Order: sequence, then C-alpha cells, then structure tokens
Amino acid sequence: MADTITDRFWKTMREYRSAVVLLLGLEAVLLVLLLVALWLQPSESASRTVLVADFVLVGVGFLGAVYVLYRCRQYRPVD
Repeated sequence: MADTITDRFWKTMREYRSAVVLLLGLEAVLLVLLLVALWLQPSESASRTVLVADFVLVGVGFLGAVYVLYRCRQYRPVD
C-alpha cells in the first residue's frame, strides 16, 4: 500500500525528532528568560508590551514542538 502524505510527513518528523527536542529546550530557556524580563519591567513600560508579544510567540512555538513530539510518539503507521 502506498504511503499517504500524512504517513510520509510523520515519518520525516520522526527522523528529525532530535532537532525538535533541541528546539523545545531552546524555547523553554527563552520562556524562562522572558518571564524574568517581564518580572523586572515596570508595568507602564512600553517594552513590556513587546515582551508579552514575544512571550506569546515563543509560547506558541513551544506548544507546537510539544504537539509534534506527542504525535511522533503516538504515530503508528498503517500496514
């Protein structure tokens, strides 16, 4: 049976799982640094708005990496 596009995609993602783990670690460090920077900024600061936006963007990337790792772990190719 021919592989579907979904099967090929998840096979490729499983090959790059170590890179996704590295990305997850990097994003975790960035989230911690952003939290520290948010804590140190005064609440009226304009840079706080930028930090919140950065926190949201990095958080979305973190959750995306977690999802990819979860799906790679759950993936079972159809025979």
